[in-house]
Amino acid sequence: MAITPDIIARVSLADEKSGGRTKTIPAESFGCPFMFEGEAFDCRLLFDQVGIVLAAGISATVPIKFLYPKLIKPRLRPGSHFKLWELRDFAEGEVLEVVG
Repeated sequence: MAITPDIIARVSLADEKSGGRTKTIPAESFGCPFMFEGEAFDCRLLFDQVGIVLAAGISATVPIKFLYPKLIKPRLRPGSHFKLWELRDFAEGEVLEVVG
């Protein structure tokens, strides 16, 4: 049973020189903090639903699911910008669609 995402976003991984990840993100669910307006929200990037592998310096459209969507989803709009964090900011993104 597929998980319904909360948003669809364009995610761009920083290249390694800019502090990006040194390893690719495989085509599976990947969890990390979603940083928005100075706050962190637990999310899962659903790479397994789109079958992509993401590497440093690459951009992709990705479905994202939040652990507590009621805390963040009402604040997001198409065009909202965010960062993804894993010991440091490693990607930035833009909300394309708020689902539902």
